[in-house]
Amino acid sequence: MTTFDETQSMLRDSVQDFLKRKPAPARVRRLREQSVPFDRAVWQDMAEAGWLGVLVPEALGGHGLGPAEAMVIAAELGHGLVPEPFVASGLLVVQALVPLAPDCARARQLLEHVCAGRTLCALAWQEAAGAPDLGATQLLAQRQGDGWMLRGAQKRFVPLAGAADGFLVYALHEGAPALFWIASGTKGLSVLNTRTVDGTDFGALDFADATLPADALVAAGDGVRSAVAQAIELARLASAFELVGVAERALKDTVAYTSQRIQFGKPIASFQALQHRMVDMWIQCQLARASAENALLDWDRATDPALRTQSLRAARARAGSAALLVGKAAIHLHGGMGIADETDIGLCLKRALTLSAWLGNPLWQRGQFLDALQTTGRTRAATGNGGTATVDAADVDDLPDDQFRHVLADWIAANYPPEKRFMKKRAYYADIADWYQALSKKGWLAPSWPRSHGGMGLSPTKQVIYAEEMARHGCARIPDHGLAIGKLLLMHGTPEQISHHLPRVLSGETMWCQGYSEPNAGSDLANLRTRADRDGDDLVVNGQKIWTTLGPGADWMFALVRTSNSESAKQRGITFLLIDLKTPGVKVRPIVNLKGEGEFSEVFFDNVRVPVANVVGRIDDGWNVANSFLREERIFFGTPRQCEGALAQLDRLAEATHALEQADFRDRYAQLVLDVRDLKSAFELFMGRLRGGEELGPDVSYLKVWGTETYQRIADELVQLAGDQGAQMDDVVIDGIATDVMGQYLDSRMPAIFGGSNEIQRNILAKQILALPSGNPRA
Repeated sequence: MTTFDETQSMLRDSVQDFLKRKPAPARVRRLREQSVPFDRAVWQDMAEAGWLGVLVPEALGGHGLGPAEAMVIAAELGHGLVPEPFVASGLLVVQALVPLAPDCARARQLLEHVCAGRTLCALAWQEAAGAPDLGATQLLAQRQGDGWMLRGAQKRFVPLAGAADGFLVYALHEGAPALFWIASGTKGLSVLNTRTVDGTDFGALDFADATLPADALVAAGDGVRSAVAQAIELARLASAFELVGVAERALKDTVAYTSQRIQFGKPIASFQALQHRMVDMWIQCQLARASAENALLDWDRATDPALRTQSLRAARARAGSAALLVGKAAIHLHGGMGIADETDIGLCLKRALTLSAWLGNPLWQRGQFLDALQTTGRTRAATGNGGTATVDAADVDDLPDDQFRHVLADWIAANYPPEKRFMKKRAYYADIADWYQALSKKGWLAPSWPRSHGGMGLSPTKQVIYAEEMARHGCARIPDHGLAIGKLLLMHGTPEQISHHLPRVLSGETMWCQGYSEPNAGSDLANLRTRADRDGDDLVVNGQKIWTTLGPGADWMFALVRTSNSESAKQRGITFLLIDLKTPGVKVRPIVNLKGEGEFSEVFFDNVRVPVANVVGRIDDGWNVANSFLREERIFFGTPRQCEGALAQLDRLAEATHALEQADFRDRYAQLVLDVRDLKSAFELFMGRLRGGEELGPDVSYLKVWGTETYQRIADELVQLAGDQGAQMDDVVIDGIATDVMGQYLDSRMPAIFGGSNEIQRNILAKQILALPSGNPRA
């Protein structure tokens, strides 16, 4: 997913080359029991490469690069399992000093020594377990003759406690923040050292008997607090990227090992159960990297500090939990070798454990994320006039995102029928014709269509906002197969097809359904049997379609039919056809779903004559035409809208039950919100590719897997939160707040099956993304 500019690519290549020349795993094993658990010579090499000064302005002797370059280094060092403390000293300490250095000679001198690798410095700020922010500092600095004394508290969880040359210690002097430099050999300073599972050095500093010289004071004043707080946040971001690198290393090593390990005459990577586990590991890596990159973007672009904090906490929570999940799975998939110290995979899990605990573990990060979220509002939508009276409908894509959200939210609130909020069933056109027509009249029916064809022409980000606001207000999902076929016709249709069908979709004159699945061609779609034989200017269709969503209310169907047989590939000989369902010979039979509704149908074709002019693309080339839609369909099943709608219901039920006052629910809720947040980030990325004209690859399948399974997790939580009423079909009503619990639960079972089950999607990802073997015995 990552796109590097030229500088970042060169930097990444340089770090990778460094790691090839100085591989870390053997160094970790050799030094992890030593007093200094890393190589000072390698640390000096890193300093000489300029990495420690990557964020230091040129005026202060550094390279003057940005956070993006620092994150490239952090991710690659994480991938390399490097023990040298790039983040703990090279970023955390350096970034605490940079803002102070222009006006403080002592800070400049120390900064120079740290960046040159001459002084290994650690930052000491945390005083209590579970409080990795500055918080209420108890350590006080007092004058003692010509020097200083520190008293009132220990500093705990200090990185490099037993290895550092000295410490930057955060304290208060007469109520003002201050930084002191304390050399490690200072008389009276007690260092209580401990080791983490990967050999990293942490400890506590006790100052009870320490007397400091006058020049121990580095800087004092409000600027100290902001500098240290900013440095801690940047270190959190960098550690998220480092965790991503660790997770990606664990996945890479696992794919390589299982592809080589032979059991029962086959590489174990060919076993479907193992393939699906590795796909889930890959999905976690994708989510973690996307969340980290989103936080990196927000580091520069977010004007609201709460939003930046929210993004950072989300990234760090995801990276920590993902690295642990991947690390644990990697151990298991290595079998007996996974628990052997000689295998590097154990180093991945150990590194993930240490990094995920430092600077706030995932549980702490989720709690802080939820606090920031409640400050800004879950969807960042506020009440009040967003200016809908003065904004032309054609101009909305030009609005800033926040203003667009306000405009859209105000208009929905004013125009959506309140009695149809959070409908229990999938809506047919007749159920919401007034809303459909209101959207059409406003020009807001087709958010992804270009303006030239009556759509909104929204950017990917605004399409996500559009879906969020529709879900937040409980708007019924309109029958949208017409919007889907409209996009496909714009890509593959004739001018006549476009001019005939698109206006009728916008007006509501024509409702559409999709005719892909058949009784023996569901996930194995290429096995379809419905035939269309040429007879002059017509194709004569015979066969059956099944699981046709909203078929009973549709006027037209876009379908895949077989027009010829191919011995070499089943996908050949399939044609994409538009069928008027009012044509003689068509019969539609509703299928009742788990909720007792006729949302689906079987459609039978008995000598149905369809003009050849209704073929989209070329005859026998329908598979290629459909593939573009299938990929978009997977985006559709991975759209945040379903999850946002379910999350809105969970919000209502949590409010009614006061569940957010319960610590266990609060964490589960935060995790679900993060899951949806990461889904939205991934969705925006893929939509951006589409809008940029890119052909979507097989990796889009993970969007469907994550989106539909997140929807199920939210629905599961709804049932649990409803307690004794969790199984009732009627709305759950608590304190006057009604929630459709069972409707959401039963609805959530379906999308993971449609459009190719999630197991099929995992097969696609295993073969086409991870390149796992098919299972043929090796020679």
